Amino acid sequence: MTFADILADLNEWHFFQEFVYSKNTFRPASPQTEVELADNVLWLGNILFAFQLKEREATPNTTDAIERKWFEKKILDQATRQIRDTLRYLEENPTISLKNHRGHERQLELKSISQLHKLVVYLPSQQLPSDCLAKKYHESKTAGVIHIVPAHDYLGIVRTLLTPAELADYFDFREGLIEVWGAKVNEVPEPALVGQFLEGDSSKPPSLDFLAQLKALDHRADEWDMSGVISKFPDKVTTENEPTDYYPIVTELALLKRNELREFKARFQLSIDKSRADEFTRPYRIAIPRTDCGFVFIPLTKELFPHRRNALLNMTLAHKYDQRLSKCIGIAIGNHEQGWFNAEWCYANAPWAYDAEMDTLLAANNPFRAVKVGELPRYTYKHPPRS
Repeated sequence: MTFADILADLNEWHFFQEFVYSKNTFRPASPQTEVELADNVLWLGNILFAFQLKEREATPNTTDAIERKWFEKKILDQATRQIRDTLRYLEENPTISLKNHRGHERQLELKSISQLHKLVVYLPSQQLPSDCLAKKYHESKTAGVIHIVPAHDYLGIVRTLLTPAELADYFDFREGLIEVWGAKVNEVPEPALVGQFLEGDSSKPPSLDFLAQLKALDHRADEWDMSGVISKFPDKVTTENEPTDYYPIVTELALLKRNELREFKARFQLSIDKSRADEFTRPYRIAIPRTDCGFVFIPLTKELFPHRRNALLNMTLAHKYDQRLSKCIGIAIGNHEQGWFNAEWCYANAPWAYDAEMDTLLAANNPFRAVKVGELPRYTYKHPPRS
């Protein structure tokens, strides 16, 4: 298995097959020859990661000077030039057709991307000089900041942050640190930068002190991990339309951070419990201003189960309207006779617009609980990270 295959598998394991692209050749309008967009692409919604990958093959009798020359040529020169080529391809081609790890072909448009992260990830030899290994970025006049990350550090970042939304936030934060503190980011190991991201303060200089944040982090993944639900969508969803119809739903779920996923999972489980108890209750709901998307959870009693699709559509549209959202996902959850639960999903996406009839219906008989506004803590810790 090549280094490129290993990284693709790592991204797929954490971020799902729908969003990972590792065979990225295409034929641009000019020239007519086939070219590669990037070695690996992670793309979901408005977030795009473009990876260039380099691996140093074992060389007998190597020296520090030889390894430094490899780093300068392959990483600082060739890989960063390939990143610039990637940006040029995106700018020159209105759409680029890519096939993901599900085997589905998707059309990538640069205009739909608001977060573009440029990464060179490399597997060095053990004799690479420490100052080369410490270099965390390259600044290009045309491409801006290009992140440079050794493979073991990228693995640590992914295993710490766990969700694509947090990974995107981290590289935004990392770029901000580079813009403010420049070469000082090279003076600390990558885990210290991750710890500083967890604290969320880029006004302080990078420091080993931030390692305390990382050591104190308590994932509590059982409280928020929804990967089991997301990964089963292709096998569970039935549709008469395109096999990619479920993509908007899994994309919105994948865009949630762990604190938002925690709220999602709590309501999802409550709905299962109420349905299994055959107990009528009002729908649960949340709204995420950051993504302009809402979620409404409808526990179904046995009596309501035959009418689930009407209830699902009506509640989804009502929550979307009530919270003035452009997107909303509804989930109707019913108990199966054999102890399983049945979940049906609805996705609504359209700009919010005033609707007199909906206003009247909600005023006369609002089916929802009141919404509380709150700021969720970003991370949980085993103990206070620093005294």
